[in-house]
Amino acid sequence: MMEALGADLEALEKGFLRELVDAFAAIAAEYSGEAQEVVRNIAHSFYLEEALAADDPVGLAELEALRDAGD
Repeated sequence: MMEALGADLEALEKGFLRELVDAFAAIAAEYSGEAQEVVRNIAHSFYLEEALAADDPVGLAELEALRDAGD
C-alpha cells in the first residue's frame, strides 16, 4: 500500500507536487512528537524531492549525496 501511495505521489503534476512537499513543514507544525517528525519526513521517506529533480542530474546528485550523508 505504501509503494502504491509513493507511486501516486510521484505521478502528480510537478508544480502541485512542489506545493505539497513544501506544505509538509507547515502541516507538521500542527502535530507534536513522533507524529510531527513523520509528517515532516514524508517527502524524504517517499523520495519526493528526487521525483521533482528527475530532470535535473545535478540536483539529483546533490540530493543523493545529502541522503547518503544522512544514512
